Amino acid sequence: MQRARAARRMSGIFAGAAAAWLVALGAPTASAQDAAAIVKADTQIDARDPGIKLFLREKMAQGNTRFTDDNVVLFLHGATAPSTCDFDLSYKDYSWADWMARRGYVVYMGDYRNYGYATREKAMDEPAAAHQPVTRSYLALRDVEAMVDHIRRTRGVRKVTLIGWSWGAMMAGYYASLHSENLHKLVLYAPLYNFNDHTNLGPGSGLQNKRKPHEFNFALGAYRLASEAANTARWNGEIPVENKDEYRDAAVPVEFWKECMATDPSSSTRNPPSLRAPNGVLEDSFYQATGRPLWSASSIYVPTLVIAGQFDTWSFPEDREGLMRELVHAPAKKSVLIPNATHFVLFEKPRMQFFEEIHQFLKD
Repeated sequence: MQRARAARRMSGIFAGAAAAWLVALGAPTASAQDAAAIVKADTQIDARDPGIKLFLREKMAQGNTRFTDDNVVLFLHGATAPSTCDFDLSYKDYSWADWMARRGYVVYMGDYRNYGYATREKAMDEPAAAHQPVTRSYLALRDVEAMVDHIRRTRGVRKVTLIGWSWGAMMAGYYASLHSENLHKLVLYAPLYNFNDHTNLGPGSGLQNKRKPHEFNFALGAYRLASEAANTARWNGEIPVENKDEYRDAAVPVEFWKECMATDPSSSTRNPPSLRAPNGVLEDSFYQATGRPLWSASSIYVPTLVIAGQFDTWSFPEDREGLMRELVHAPAKKSVLIPNATHFVLFEKPRMQFFEEIHQFLKD
């Protein structure tokens, strides 16, 4: 027993000496890393279509001068909220972008047309029923192409890493299936793919024209209005316990929607305040969930991580299993499930485990 205690003391001495040696060499400790200053730059860039401006935010550690194929990341947002409140929430330490920047990444997030700080087309200022869904995926794809090309050009890199959440995962996969040569790695967080009995988006859902079951419900119009109450109710529906605070900080839904609403200048003109969200995503998600995919994972040629929360109801296990089967040309592929988490795991208590899983994949 005395020998064991002595061994533990020696182990502690060596560990302490090693830590001091690393600090002396300038290697950041965890606390120093998390305290590093972050710089932000917001810009609008030209889309590939005339009259459209896209929004890009860049974040990196202050003093960073390293721009390489393996440390430049572009986040793609989902169906409803724009990029800044998704990936750069200023509440406490909930900015995923800052977390990544402190680990050496140059982080970008972009808004497609009709979202956030990007151009809103005329249809978004008129009654929704007057137009068919705007920001279809083939147009959002053009926006992703413009973002990636801008980043590659301005930072002098050949490749970037794409991280897409929800519809953003569908867009990231769509882009990768056409432009793998421009990507270092691909992360599909909560992807919809090929589950044709999807309860929220497929047959029998509100997206279906009940008179013509194979047709999208075009009565939904160009866009929809998203409110804090509706979004929180959807989130609550995925949390399988009565006390929702077991899964998240009680203040997060309020803080999240406060920042989302700030991106839509018309949000406060409605009661209750609401965010305009294009319906092109809903039309294309309906097709994806009824056996009419926009792209094939068999055309992806980059290392790919598929990741989701255990109780996600946008991305079902069948979606992720289908992706893993069809990623036949990905040099590496991995599927990770975060337990006790939902579609919104980046804002929930296991978020650090979620961030670390993605960080490890990018490092490997």
